[in-house]
Amino acid sequence: MLALLLVLLPLSSPFGEASATATSTDGGLRFEVSVEVQGSPVAVLVRGIGAGASELPPVALGDQGDGTWAGIVQLPVVENIRVGFEFIPVSGPATVSELHALTDLGVDRAIFENKSSSTSQSEEDEPLVSPEGRRWGWMALAAGAAALTLIALWAIGSVRRAEGDEIVESVERVDDDGGDDGGDEPTVDI
Repeated sequence: MLALLLVLLPLSSPFGEASATATSTDGGLRFEVSVEVQGSPVAVLVRGIGAGASELPPVALGDQGDGTWAGIVQLPVVENIRVGFEFIPVSGPATVSELHALTDLGVDRAIFENKSSSTSQSEEDEPLVSPEGRRWGWMALAAGAAALTLIALWAIGSVRRAEGDEIVESVERVDDDGGDDGGDEPTVDI
């Protein structure tokens, strides 16, 4: 659990000061948010905007009885989202405050920096290749070595056959030239 110092940020009317405190980063970000409200709304909502301007589901805040509305918001990821408050009156249109980042409302910036650096460290700690992948890699290496060996043997055999054909041709030329000296073995010029 992280208990952080509250920072109050004044908002425009009908909203007073707002603050947020991160309470946990286990399995995402859990933070408590509160806002002072002037008047008697039917409800006060907190609306969040995440990465890529995606709107998060609104969360209803509870009346604390002293003009302050507060609630707890749970996010699936640790992200410095922007939040705004919506004042819903008994009648008439709703009023929405300007958007502010959680760090503007008092959540410690280090939470987001530590989470991003710990994510990159955990990715670096994981092996690049799984044990099963390593096993397949060794098998592929062995198959490649066997294939290269077969190609080398085929090439050597082709050279020897070619040399053997040259020797036979030389022997036939000697026999055709009549270079036989009466012995049983032909002479070969190499």
